[in-house]
Amino acid sequence: MKYRIGLDIGISSCGWAVINLDQERIEDLGVRIFDKAETGDGEPLAKPRRDARGARRRNRRKRHRIERIRELIVRSDLLTRTEMDHLYNDCFELDVWELRVDALQRKLSKKEWARVLIHLAQRRGFKSNRKSEESKKENGPLLSNINENRRIMDENGYQTIAELMVNHEKFKNHKRNKAGSYLSVVSRQDVHQEIVTLFESQRVHQNPWATSEFEEAYLEIWSSQRPYASKEQIEKMIGFCTLEEGEKRAPKASISFQKFMALQKINHLRFVGVDGGRMLTHEERNYILQIAFTKKTVKYHDIRKQLQLDDQIRFRDLYYEASKSVQEVEKAKFLELTDYHRLYSTLKKLVGKNLSDEVNDLDWDTFAYALTIFKDDQDIRDYLKNEYKDSKGRHQANLANQVYPDEWIDELIKLSFSKVGHLSFVAIRKVLPYLEQGYTYDKACELAGYQFQGNASSVKKRLLPAIPLIGNPVVQRALSQTRKVINAIIKRYGSPVSIHIETSRELPKRFDERKKIQKEHEENRKMNETARKRLKELGINDPRGQDIVKYKLWQQQNGWCMYSNKYIEPNILCEIGCTEVDHILPFSRSLDDSYNNKVLVLARENQNKGSKTPFEYLGGDESKWNEFVKRVENNSKINKVKKRNLLRKHFNEREQQEFRERNLIDTQYISRFMSNFIRQNLLFADDPIKKKVVTVNGKVTAHLRSRWGFNKNRAESDLHHAVDAVIVGVTSDHMIQLVNRYYQQCEEDKFYIKRNKIDFPEPWHNFRLELEARISQSPQMSIKSLNHGNYDEEMIKKVRPIFVSRMPRRSVTGEAHQKTIRKFVGYSENGLILTAIKTPLTKITLDKNGEFPMYGKESDPATYQAIKARLLEFNNDPKKAFEKPLHKPTKSGKLGPVIKSVKILDKQRVVRPINQKRGVVYNSKIIRTDVFFKDGKYYLIPIYTIDTTKDGLPNKAITAGKPYAEWVEIDDTFEFRFSLFPNDLVRVVPRINVKVKEIATGAKTKLKEFIGYYKSVDISTAGIYLISHDRVYESEKIGSKTLVEFEKYQVDILGNYTKVKGEKRLGLATRHDHQ
Repeated sequence: MKYRIGLDIGISSCGWAVINLDQERIEDLGVRIFDKAETGDGEPLAKPRRDARGARRRNRRKRHRIERIRELIVRSDLLTRTEMDHLYNDCFELDVWELRVDALQRKLSKKEWARVLIHLAQRRGFKSNRKSEESKKENGPLLSNINENRRIMDENGYQTIAELMVNHEKFKNHKRNKAGSYLSVVSRQDVHQEIVTLFESQRVHQNPWATSEFEEAYLEIWSSQRPYASKEQIEKMIGFCTLEEGEKRAPKASISFQKFMALQKINHLRFVGVDGGRMLTHEERNYILQIAFTKKTVKYHDIRKQLQLDDQIRFRDLYYEASKSVQEVEKAKFLELTDYHRLYSTLKKLVGKNLSDEVNDLDWDTFAYALTIFKDDQDIRDYLKNEYKDSKGRHQANLANQVYPDEWIDELIKLSFSKVGHLSFVAIRKVLPYLEQGYTYDKACELAGYQFQGNASSVKKRLLPAIPLIGNPVVQRALSQTRKVINAIIKRYGSPVSIHIETSRELPKRFDERKKIQKEHEENRKMNETARKRLKELGINDPRGQDIVKYKLWQQQNGWCMYSNKYIEPNILCEIGCTEVDHILPFSRSLDDSYNNKVLVLARENQNKGSKTPFEYLGGDESKWNEFVKRVENNSKINKVKKRNLLRKHFNEREQQEFRERNLIDTQYISRFMSNFIRQNLLFADDPIKKKVVTVNGKVTAHLRSRWGFNKNRAESDLHHAVDAVIVGVTSDHMIQLVNRYYQQCEEDKFYIKRNKIDFPEPWHNFRLELEARISQSPQMSIKSLNHGNYDEEMIKKVRPIFVSRMPRRSVTGEAHQKTIRKFVGYSENGLILTAIKTPLTKITLDKNGEFPMYGKESDPATYQAIKARLLEFNNDPKKAFEKPLHKPTKSGKLGPVIKSVKILDKQRVVRPINQKRGVVYNSKIIRTDVFFKDGKYYLIPIYTIDTTKDGLPNKAITAGKPYAEWVEIDDTFEFRFSLFPNDLVRVVPRINVKVKEIATGAKTKLKEFIGYYKSVDISTAGIYLISHDRVYESEKIGSKTLVEFEKYQVDILGNYTKVKGEKRLGLATRHDHQ
């Protein structure tokens, strides 16, 4: 079978279609859904684990430091081992902060001095390993607070940090930083100075444990800090050169790589003029290179200006959008050597005009290497002094084998670089001479003796290999899932002749950019809803999409026809033959169906304009044109993009071709990456088709989808991804020609189209009806009724409804329990565990009975009533209620201390003791649910992440309404059926019907059975929640004890599912097990 694959790739979906080119039919179609590879806040999935690992490391090192201090105290006979072990068992009259102040005035006792020394080691203040950290934006609030606290100390004459904390009003209420605040942060240098001052004072007061030797030993432990990362650790993380085996990649900040990067970009630059394209001359290349090393950012218009290019010449790698002038387009950045200019600026200050004489390229590379690879100022200093020794004490010379002056090093360490390129110094120095001669990168590599593999893989294979590592995890997962879909299709149908791809506009965007796009969509939806309501008021009961567009254009144009300037009465707005939406730049010439290329006009004006631009239509009459220009420019509702389209005077064949290509081909980086990856690695079927991989612009597919009537209710299910994939698959050059010809006829004589009943073109006869049939619930019956000649009986038997495949979540990693440590209070009347947690007043609300579960309200009713009264006063809005401080009530009537938080009670079935059972924590997520069967009933065992740290599997099954201790114990008399992970497919048949809700409308219905993906389990009732494969329905809670049948199914990538039989209960394989 000769076939094409159509793919619609989104952030969390991949719609796919198999287009049979021999039989002209949709052979197969489907959808693969997966979770976005990010948290709800747009953070990488690895961030919580990375942050937790970092916190554990810091806490471990802090504990070790304190242990060493305590050992020093015992070893120096300041305290005995027994005294040290029981140091904090006694009640102290003085706070340790006050002791630190007293240490300036009197001799401290042995226990007091020990407490001070330990306290100083617990809070050392902020210190960065790098001078360059001081300029980082994220450190701004922290450093400004350090400087502010330093200023307060100087102004008030405080000798130490302790005097500042004890005596200044700013720290009266709290001396430690609160979440998101750095008010109490101080520098490590200031704490170090306090230690020196305290030791000197104690020596003056004859404290025998304040000797210089003891101070030196204490400070050695106190100041110990591991570097952020050693040279060896950083180099392990750096990849190998793509050309030189075994060589590490060079820093991007090195002048070698900066030159390589600039020349590679310059040598690929091409000019396009009326007579065709041309390369740059040797002089032009050198001139641009010179600009790059003297100007921080080189833009295309800089090149035009410096080379004095003719106005007709264009840059081949730029897209000259109709919505922008040539000047605006050429404001785009061509080249920016940021790292070079940062380093140049510093060296210029040090050396002056003789920079080129004093610093050669090897020196430059040495500086870049030091500032990229080393993360500690002292290591950088040692390296540039040519005195660096590795972790084994071996001397390592710097690249230049030179000793640089201290004054240079003092300035250089204020810089920091982090990125490396893809080539090593060895490869760059071999390739660079050929790049300087003007050869492109691939040719330069070949001349340097390398086998360049940039354009073609050495061996193409039937199936795609793994996707290379991409910096964006969201994109990585989307493309990896797409690869699985492509390979699954090939395994089933053989190699395709071509693949057409459309990627979501949102896919390569950052989280904040995607939120902005979502906001735009929501605003547009609200505008459409407003237009729909207004149209209904005008008597149009069921406004179509085109009616809404007309109304929005009518509003934008203040009710006037754009070309004739005649007023359009709202009651004729949607009447057939009265008004029409016109493409400003004719669709047949531009293929631009965007809102910025549309205006509302009277029907006769559209007929008269035909396939002309506004200038071609009105420009022959100077007064008419001038009036039109004035009208357009004076309309503040029309944006500059649409204004430029309306007032465009030139639209020649070359510009039309640029428009068509731009609106046909998707040029996003992700689309180009995926198309190149497929082209380089996939073996296609033999066929004369030249375009093996085509990236289709979403604007084209959106227009075709609209004209074929597939825009309705797209958000109601996931099936629209399959529809989009089919449309992408049939968007060929031939299809575009048909559409182009149709619009040419429309623009020339719309009445001819109507008279001859010429429909909007389709790839083949009855395509639209066929696609409607294929996405229906009964596609076999629908295809039969179509009597489509391209489906024989055998094929019709194979047709099945689309079943959406969802990626299961079988990960067993994550946090073992929630972070918050709670107080264990006791048990409720029904045996549930009671806990208490300190909660800010701004997060407390009253329940429906006007109460809140404060711990200890019986012993402190006055505080409870005061909080309750304040909430009632402000209509249960805690943020407003506690904007003004609430003081604790007192018997005397005087103002008591400010209440900031109280402990709130909570009930839980399962908790975990922590900190020698002094507190409890709640379990984290349920990673798996094991299903057992006995005596006609099903039993569910929830398995939490924390269970992966234990030797065996839990064996207590959820018992509705009972505490964990009373749950049913599963033994050998129970039969294990299967394990459920989120997004596993199950079929349930309860004794009574399953209650389901339509997600889009909220409408409820009852079903005798339900096949859906498992979402979660309720541990209070043993009920489960399911969602239909296409996201149309979600179930209400389904009680496991009510089930007559409960089956699990395996779903493959393409949506084929089979019943799971004879599954065995497996242990929890963790990363630790694999190690």
